[in-house]
Amino acid sequence: MSIKERVQDEITKAMKARDAVRLECLRLAKGAILLKEKESVAGLTDEMSGVALRAEIKKRQQSIEIFRKYDKETEAVVTENEIRILEEFLPNQMSADEIEAKIRAYLAEYPELNHPGKLTGALKKELGDLADGKVLNELCKKVLGV
Repeated sequence: MSIKERVQDEITKAMKARDAVRLECLRLAKGAILLKEKESVAGLTDEMSGVALRAEIKKRQQSIEIFRKYDKETEAVVTENEIRILEEFLPNQMSADEIEAKIRAYLAEYPELNHPGKLTGALKKELGDLADGKVLNELCKKVLGV
């Protein structure tokens, strides 16, 4: 079942359960996926759906920072719950230890990559959606001692 189909299925379940918060979040996710589908000429893939959902998660993470800056904790908690709902449809991310092990293995193979930005870019291509770019960059800096 594709991500788009799973989101639609969860929308139906949320409607039956009368879960308004989950329903609203899932409808926004579906809208983001449909926009991504319209951009594509070749058709929608799960990877493209994942990109759309990650963009929605990133927006919400930025909102959380703003809410906390202005002491709006209830809005931050609601937004965190929305992020958890969206993450249900994405593949599991690698842990920090797993990412660090990948970084060290990659450096053993390519020791000439001594700049964190270049290393992050190379690893992001290899790992794709399995690792968050921000976490990956921080760990690259840590491993390189920058």
